Amino acid sequence: MDNLERAILSTLVYYDLLDRPLTELEIYRYLLNTNQKVSFFEVSKVLAGIVQTKKIEASQGLYSLSNRSYIIKIREKRLKLAQLKWKKLKRLARWLTLVPFLRLAAVTGSLTAYNTRQESDFDLLVVTKKDRLWLTRTLVTALTGLLGIRRHGQSTQDRICLNCYLTEDSLEIKPEAKPRDFHSAQEYGRLTPLLEIKKGICQEFLQKNSWLSQYLNFYPWPNKETAKKIKPNSILSLIRTVAEWLLDDEIGDWLEKKLGIWQTKRINQKPNIEPADQIYIDHQCLMFHPHSKSYQLMQDWQTKTFNLIK
Repeated sequence: MDNLERAILSTLVYYDLLDRPLTELEIYRYLLNTNQKVSFFEVSKVLAGIVQTKKIEASQGLYSLSNRSYIIKIREKRLKLAQLKWKKLKRLARWLTLVPFLRLAAVTGSLTAYNTRQESDFDLLVVTKKDRLWLTRTLVTALTGLLGIRRHGQSTQDRICLNCYLTEDSLEIKPEAKPRDFHSAQEYGRLTPLLEIKKGICQEFLQKNSWLSQYLNFYPWPNKETAKKIKPNSILSLIRTVAEWLLDDEIGDWLEKKLGIWQTKRINQKPNIEPADQIYIDHQCLMFHPHSKSYQLMQDWQTKTFNLIK
């Protein structure tokens, strides 16, 4: 079995664990890095050969592991649900235009793969102005809380989960903040800009995170710049601009320092932090993934892939 066959099977196994069959184009786009340039034609040709081995099967233009074609119906259901959730999220996200020092709000997680469940929330990555991470986090949390759209406790469905903050001068997701593996590469490789206040910052994010190409054969993925992006409301933008002017001096510096101390203390005092929790805090990056399933997912992926290709 050559590298391309292994990469295709590994990719299918990963998405099989998420109950999502893939099209040929999706396999090509999500493909595990093979350390060589691979064309769509080559993927298609090799894919047809793997089908003949009975390790995978094809139905309705979708590929899945053998005896797993029933997940096609799961895909159809989740695809329709995701389309509705995208519409709702775009309506809710317009209010984020109000937040001072917010530079980018981008979507990660299952919604970017159109593989969302009814109870799923909206995972957002937020980029803030330099030296305004804590103040921006406070304001985003307050706004989404007032609107009743922030994930809290068991309230998850169609609520915003603010699980990653970066400052505009530190856009690289460092390994100490998030494990660099195939799962992280898929998550951030599918990142989709929703509200881009600072033009070009999403493209800068892709450039700064070139480590993703170590895991992805095709990076960066195309058509991510405008596919789901919303236009900032002009009135809300004006309010944000005025607020930034008022807070972008010694007062803002003082608030940033005090809020950083207060929030860091609160986060560190939270009980029952489990080994699976991915929590990272510094003045340029905040990462909140409590009860993360990524470690177990990677373990299952490696085991299942090994058993399939041995």
